[in-house]
Amino acid sequence: MQQFTRITRLNSTSLKPLYRLNRLFMRCNSQMVSRHYKRWSELNLPERQLFIKEFVKNYKKQFPKSRTNLSLKMLSLDMDKFEDSPAVFGIFYNDILKELAKEAGQTVVAELAANREENRFVHHTFKRLLVRKPTNIP
Repeated sequence: MQQFTRITRLNSTSLKPLYRLNRLFMRCNSQMVSRHYKRWSELNLPERQLFIKEFVKNYKKQFPKSRTNLSLKMLSLDMDKFEDSPAVFGIFYNDILKELAKEAGQTVVAELAANREENRFVHHTFKRLLVRKPTNIP
């Protein structure tokens, strides 16, 4: 008795429902990430300064020979003295948050590898620097 394998051709119209479902899943997971972590604009000054100090240390640890280390160190100097936080670190913070949301939205490992842009903040130690929102659960 012979067994036959049926080969079907997938056209773009048959993939649209899957694409929509995947986009919905990604959007829901991205929103869940934003519910758990504060955005840069939601951080108070001490939280921002702590993030900056830890970010500079972590960046130096991850990329020890990078010339960027000196620039980051110079930007972070005298934050306490001037009671300020350089806005460029807000861009870095939000990029890490977006990267985490992007990872949470991925459903297929192959898609994750194919769509990943080169980003220096992919390493998991950067994601640990994000500030969690307080929960009301006792």
